[in-house]
Amino acid sequence: MRALQTALKSLPVRKLRRSSAINVLLASVLLWLIAYAYCRVRFWRDPHSAFFNDRHVYEWRYSLYREHQGRRLITTHNTLSDNSPTYTKAGSDPLVCASFLTVRRDEDYLEASVGSLLEGLDPLERRALFLNIIFVDTDPTLHPGWGQKWVHRLADHVGSYRNISIEQFRHLQELEKARNFYEKGVFDYIHALEACMTTNARYFAMFEDDIILADGWMAQTLKGLSDIARERQTQQGNNNNNNNKNPWLYLRLFFTETALSWTSSDFAYRNMGWVFVGASSLLLAALLTIRRSYPITHTYLDNPTIGVLSCISLPALIALIYMVGKYSLMPLSGVVEMNAHGCCTQGLIFPRDQVDALIAHLTEVKAGQTDSIIEEYADATRLTRYALAPQQLQHVGLKSSRDNLEINTRSTWAFWFEENKPEVLRREHEALLRDGDVRRFLDEQR
Repeated sequence: MRALQTALKSLPVRKLRRSSAINVLLASVLLWLIAYAYCRVRFWRDPHSAFFNDRHVYEWRYSLYREHQGRRLITTHNTLSDNSPTYTKAGSDPLVCASFLTVRRDEDYLEASVGSLLEGLDPLERRALFLNIIFVDTDPTLHPGWGQKWVHRLADHVGSYRNISIEQFRHLQELEKARNFYEKGVFDYIHALEACMTTNARYFAMFEDDIILADGWMAQTLKGLSDIARERQTQQGNNNNNNNKNPWLYLRLFFTETALSWTSSDFAYRNMGWVFVGASSLLLAALLTIRRSYPITHTYLDNPTIGVLSCISLPALIALIYMVGKYSLMPLSGVVEMNAHGCCTQGLIFPRDQVDALIAHLTEVKAGQTDSIIEEYADATRLTRYALAPQQLQHVGLKSSRDNLEINTRSTWAFWFEENKPEVLRREHEALLRDGDVRRFLDEQR
């Protein structure tokens, strides 16, 4: 027995167990597994993350909270008696004209959409907002919202197809019967833009009717518009700057992370192989330099240990970083340029001075996907497009009113929107109402 124990002690395994390289390798594996488990819990909402889990990602969390708030507001104003105090409406010179294009659906979202738009607005915010609801069924009486008391009590204007020619109306009926949403959708968008042109608003907000807006969306939007104005004034004031940006077309309140993945335009993704090689080489050189400069480290930084750290531990960590996904690593914040990868038309803010030309272009093109036409127009005219991050609204209509495939509507989703916390957004909203830029906008409505 003693001979066997002596033999076992002399085996290389015993030496390996005592080696620094094995200890480092085991520690690296343990730390990597802990990091991996954390990433599975933290980044499962990112559609381009290796940890994406679609089992619960489409569940309403914050949207459900806002829906309940919005529907409560609508119910209250639908049941009030006719002699009840009137709800605050837009002033004579609103900052923003917000148009809702609404069509009859199997599931009606309009109440929740408009309710979430209005719920939580400060009276000054409401006076700065002209709310225009446009029913775009050729027979609006088929829409469950048509004729509801709350519509006329809360909206500043309610429209349909009353002000078009008989020929246009009959053509729209034919388009509706043929389910030609490519032409009718463009016509409706023009109709909504023209409706806002009759107001004095400086900005036009185009909303679809299957959305939920976050608390504080109006203040966040005004802050974003102020930031855009300040940035462009700074550029115009710099006469020596030859890279002044072109005029801007819109501020996007909704975008989806689906379009924000790693692409060949990203240096770190395009040169992924070199990132691994370069990082490992730099760490290898650094460890060798430390080992050479400080003899005391020889006990711990032997060649096998350096090899494990440089060729296994670091590459595994870098791979995990790529697996997390681009948006999770670099989430957007504030007003950012989004001249590409911007989808769709759920919530766009246009400056008034760009709308006439946009209407002319939509009229000329006549038919197509409205968002694609707008993007092609912006590319052709070199107009800058902005997005406000994080998203201020969610697209909840996963069943399309335009016969779109569910796989496409499911990708039109703000994946991180549902992580919003009501109390956090409420405090941010209150702080923004005290912000100097937002106050200057709102004080114009007094």
